[in-house]
Amino acid sequence: MIYNDQFIWLHFPKCAGTKIEYLFNKYFADQSDLHLDESDYSKNPTISWHDSIANRQQRDSNFNPGDRTIICSFRRLPGWLESRYKFEYHRSPGLDHDPNLLLKGLFLESDGNVSHADYYAFKYFPKELLKSGKLKFLRTEYFEEDFKAIFSEFLDISKIPQWEYQQKINDSEGSLPDEVKDIIMNQQNKIYKHCPYWRKVEKLAYSNKSKNKLLFRLFQ
Repeated sequence: MIYNDQFIWLHFPKCAGTKIEYLFNKYFADQSDLHLDESDYSKNPTISWHDSIANRQQRDSNFNPGDRTIICSFRRLPGWLESRYKFEYHRSPGLDHDPNLLLKGLFLESDGNVSHADYYAFKYFPKELLKSGKLKFLRTEYFEEDFKAIFSEFLDISKIPQWEYQQKINDSEGSLPDEVKDIIMNQQNKIYKHCPYWRKVEKLAYSNKSKNKLLFRLFQ
C-alpha cells in the first residue's frame, strides 16, 4: 500500500504492483507526506503491502480512507490467472498444481490451500468501494496510460523518464506448459462463468459506458 492525504494505492497481486512500488521508491521516496509500505518479506513478514482497505483497518483502527481517491491495480482474468499460476508454480514446485483447476478460477497457494480468483476480487473491490465513486482502476494492460492519467493528479510524474514504463519488474520466471496456456486461452468463457464477481468488476474497469448506469446494472 502507498498513500498520502490525497490517495491510497492498493497492491492487487500480479497486476504490475511491484513495478509501481519500484517507481515510487525510486522517484518519490523522498516525499515526506508519502507512506510506502516495506515490500521486502525479510523486513516485513506480515506482507502488509498487499493489504486491502479492510485489512489495513484491522491492523490499525485509526486508519481511515476518508475522502481519498482509492487506486487499485487490476487486469483481465485470463492474464491474471496465467500470471498467478506461473508465480505459484515456480515458488512451490513441490505442490500438485493441477491446471484444470483454472477452469473454475481456482489455483493452489504456496501453503497448499486452494484459492479462487473471486476471493481476490471481493477482497480489493467490495461493493461499497465500487459504488463509492472514489475508485480508479490502474489496468495492467494500459499501464503507462493509466499510471500517467491517475498519478499526474497527485504527483510530478515528469521526473519519471519514458524508458522506465517499458522496463519489466519481477516478471515470473519460466514458461507455462502448453496445456496450461491452452486452458486459459481457449476456455475463457468457462473460466469467467465460475468467476462471476471478477467478471462484473472487469466489465466496470474496462467499459466505456457510463459508470453509474453500469454499476446499477451489475451490482443491484
